[in-house]
Amino acid sequence: MKQLAFSVISPLLFSGVLFLLPGCQDSTTDFGPTGALSGKVTYQGEPVKEGLVQFNNSEKGFGGQAVINEDGTYTVTNSSGGLVIGTYQVSVIPPMIEKSFGPDTPPSEVLKEMSNIPKKYHYPKSSGLSVDIKDGKNTFDIDMK
Repeated sequence: MKQLAFSVISPLLFSGVLFLLPGCQDSTTDFGPTGALSGKVTYQGEPVKEGLVQFNNSEKGFGGQAVINEDGTYTVTNSSGGLVIGTYQVSVIPPMIEKSFGPDTPPSEVLKEMSNIPKKYHYPKSSGLSVDIKDGKNTFDIDMK
């Protein structure tokens, strides 16, 4: 159910246009070679147990995303093995939850309020986070303050 809520998140809403990369078996896409990416998300040294990490390359117009696991780890997975080589702005957002705004209004999906994901990290331009993806395996740990 948790992962289903993440699929509802509109990348347009949070970080511009993000596309899942079309895949090939040899870690190369129509856009060029890709690099695998994994890491760990922490807040003041403690693992963040839920949320989403988004990667946006506005220059090339694509990106990707990864669900944060309960131990704080994430892995960008798709059929091409990762992200196209390049520089990405990074954001970390809480999961979506259903919230009721009254008996006459249907529930809406909103971001869950989480003190361990400060709002500045919700948006790629204010997060101050970026990662350079190179061919092969890449690691990018995020320690929010």
